[in-house]
Amino acid sequence: MKFARYIGPIALVVAFGVSAAYAQSLKMKQRESSEAEDLVKDAKSLNEACGTEIAVKFDWTEAKEDLITANSPESYCDGMLSGVRRVCGSPDGKAAVKGKVKTISCGFGPERKMSLKDGTIDYKIDFKSANDADFSYEFLQNNL
Repeated sequence: MKFARYIGPIALVVAFGVSAAYAQSLKMKQRESSEAEDLVKDAKSLNEACGTEIAVKFDWTEAKEDLITANSPESYCDGMLSGVRRVCGSPDGKAAVKGKVKTISCGFGPERKMSLKDGTIDYKIDFKSANDADFSYEFLQNNL
């Protein structure tokens, strides 16, 4: 029965630890919402240029609050989308994007990376990188 006395406090510590891990400041929630709203406009521009219905979203999994509040994730993601729009500037490029890209996810990582797998472009933002449009354009020219 001594063990039963400890279950309540242990459960409370575990529950608090889990909720603290997923706790998010109001500032961060508002920032994510604002950035996501702007990304919707960028996605509309992309789909108009490419004649597509590509879903564009943020993956906030690895987002660091200090970097998100000090930078504009949407502008980095839109920089990458600009490279996709540039690919759609030619008939062959537009056909390749239409045929091979269904979803684009912009996330965060320690270095800028881009991959295309199963119809999804996964782009990792590194806030120290520059020329995201050129980076994505070059990637797509070699991988579509």
